[in-house]
Amino acid sequence: MSGWRRCDTCRKVRPADDFDGDATTCRACLTAPTPAPRKRTTAVTTRSTTPRPPAAAPAERGPRLGSVGSGDLEVRERRARRSATDVLVESHPEEFALLLRDARAREGLRPLSAEPDGETAPPAVALPPDEG
Repeated sequence: MSGWRRCDTCRKVRPADDFDGDATTCRACLTAPTPAPRKRTTAVTTRSTTPRPPAAAPAERGPRLGSVGSGDLEVRERRARRSATDVLVESHPEEFALLLRDARAREGLRPLSAEPDGETAPPAVALPPDEG
């Protein structure tokens, strides 16, 4: 048999000389003073007596084209411009038609086939070219 054994209390491997006969606990564990019992600490609890503010009402959400913040920045900018353009068309259709006609003329595009109220549009005002 080997000259080493493991103590059941401290789980240390010790020489067989540290044990009394066939004991499974070493002499150091048998003769050591018992540790003093630890005091239990009480948990600190605080109670709030002040009333909590009422929960805020959920905000009204309008229809979304997609989830807010989704997509590339350029896509979101185009979506914002398109929604603003739609509102402008509904609120000022005549002015928008004139602005659109002038912008298409500056870009060298042909006029739209449907003129508002069946009128013939006056020639576009030539603006000085942008110097950039």
